[in-house]
Amino acid sequence: MKKDSPPNPQILDTSKTYEGDRRRYIRLNTVFPVEFQFIDIESGGSISDIKQGFTRNVSKGGICLEVNNIEEGLEEVLNRKGARLDLRLHIPLTSTETKAIANIIWHEKVKAGYPNKYLIGLSFSQINKRDSQRIYFHAVRLYFTPRIVSIVVLFLIAGLVYYYFTDFKLRHENKRLVEELVQTSAKKSEIENRLAKIDREKAELEARLSEAQKEIDAYGEKVKELEGLAVELEQRKKDIELFQEEKEKIDEQLQLAISEKKQLLEKLEALSKESAYLKHRVAKLSEERVSTEDNLRQLISMFEPIEEKNVSNMYKWIKNHQSQTTGLVVSYEGDKNLEEWAFTYDQSLACQCFVLMGDKERAESLLNFYKWNAKKVLGGFANAYDVYSGSIVEYTGHVGPNLWLGIAILHYTYRFKDEQFLSMAEDIGQWVINLQKEDKEFGIRGGPNIAWFSTEHNLDAYAFFGMLYDITKEDMYLEAQQHTLNWIKNNAINRREGRFNRGKGDATIATDTFAWSIAAIGPSRLKELDMDPDQIIDFAETNCLVTVDYTRPDGEVLKITGFDFGKYEHLPRGGIISTEWTAQMIVALKIMADYYKDLSNFSKESYYRKKADFYLSELEKMVISSPSKIGQGEGCLPYASHDDVDTGHGWRVARGSRTGSTAGTAYTIFAVYGYNPLTLK
Repeated sequence: MKKDSPPNPQILDTSKTYEGDRRRYIRLNTVFPVEFQFIDIESGGSISDIKQGFTRNVSKGGICLEVNNIEEGLEEVLNRKGARLDLRLHIPLTSTETKAIANIIWHEKVKAGYPNKYLIGLSFSQINKRDSQRIYFHAVRLYFTPRIVSIVVLFLIAGLVYYYFTDFKLRHENKRLVEELVQTSAKKSEIENRLAKIDREKAELEARLSEAQKEIDAYGEKVKELEGLAVELEQRKKDIELFQEEKEKIDEQLQLAISEKKQLLEKLEALSKESAYLKHRVAKLSEERVSTEDNLRQLISMFEPIEEKNVSNMYKWIKNHQSQTTGLVVSYEGDKNLEEWAFTYDQSLACQCFVLMGDKERAESLLNFYKWNAKKVLGGFANAYDVYSGSIVEYTGHVGPNLWLGIAILHYTYRFKDEQFLSMAEDIGQWVINLQKEDKEFGIRGGPNIAWFSTEHNLDAYAFFGMLYDITKEDMYLEAQQHTLNWIKNNAINRREGRFNRGKGDATIATDTFAWSIAAIGPSRLKELDMDPDQIIDFAETNCLVTVDYTRPDGEVLKITGFDFGKYEHLPRGGIISTEWTAQMIVALKIMADYYKDLSNFSKESYYRKKADFYLSELEKMVISSPSKIGQGEGCLPYASHDDVDTGHGWRVARGSRTGSTAGTAYTIFAVYGYNPLTLK
């Protein structure tokens, strides 16, 4: 019904039901404003200005109206038989007014003088049945709401008591589990480190043994030569006895040869003893290695269930920090300045965790925010949004986070065979291709109105375009990927040092470019580009690997070995460990192990597998219990070993010694499972 149209022909005639009997009302105390005009009995037209009153009582067939200050002439109208009012009722929580015609059944003057006050009993004569029911049920709802609220409050109090009891028990168990993981990881790391030392010492001793054997052989040959020379000189001595001068020379030579032979025999004896010692030591080390490997196997059999439980807890920590309103996941827990921020890059990692665990509903909830609610900046999604309201909190749209969001969408599409978000990934692809076309070398800048070119973003784009082509089979993405690879070959590779630069014209060391070059391009393709993946790993370990003192929240100080954001000697802060970038290197090491396994080079496979296991054990020593009620004591990882320090790449580490990081926690889960986010395989 239009707002200004006459009442609906479907009219409820209740005048007979309520004539002259106020006691027949079913009264419910409720108040809402009513506008009305007196209607002429004969003509049916309005005979007064619009007045305002308030409901006193409400029933299914009428209302009691309280009115202030009715003029004398209108007081007379009240006394006329058949007097009627034209009503406009404004029911709370509805957008339209309710129209009705009502008969005046009774009236009572409750206050004389000025202003006067009347109570007027009305019976609806013309009103839409649905409006009549809505008025009545609104009054009934207001009548019963306080009682229902009281019951709900009692249930909530009981629920809170149960929740806090369960929460306390869960936090205590999770804290115990984290402590068990840290202690076991420390023992595992110590044994693995000892095993590595044994291998190094054994290799050194075997090398020394080999050199000693070579010297023994050489000295043996020399002794044989001297023995032959001695025989020859003895013969010559007999032949030239008559020639005394020559005899004396021959005697001198003979004595010299005998003396040298004696020295060589002494050296030979010493080398033989050393050789025997080295052989004995090698045998002992072999026995010790077997014993140590047995201990490691036993520890691993105990460790694997603990690790699996803690990975499950880390995943629960990520799930607990997903907003039910927006679907976004909090990036940092513990830093007051960032506790409500959801960085788009972190959302990609969280979404991929959901996909990895087969949790389609949570992944869909997160991606729905970007599909339906996220505002954009210059054509791309913003770097960060408020996790609860969804509003932009960092008004910059970098290419990297957008590409990573696209990567998460493609993993969702590939895993669940669901293309509802695929068009969003294609939009990101077109946006990046348009930026790529702005550069004559087809390089991808950091974003619109940004001058710098990052190796990291171009590696992201290489992986993203390849994955998008695998799903859509559109040649435009294969072409864009080739353009990106050409730019990387010409601008990002540092062949002199065997590694990647941070960006175009920027030779700064950035650890993630080493890990992501192996994850995005792959060892085999890197060799085709005349880049040695083994040398890239070696450069990262030589320049970015650090061992630091890490203070756990309970005050315990542990030695941790992991990877810095870059070459720490270039910064006054000293070494720090990035949990996320260390986990990226672990993924890269596992990729290298699989690469050599496919080549049947099992010694190289074992070499990289042991390194990955060792760094993972070190990383797991940094797991902390979540301190918040949302985290419920679940395990998580801080972003770095130290808080509020310069990374060397334009941003600082989050504040707080117990700050949980979604990026660090998610990438550690990737490291445990050997999951490579930059490929669909």
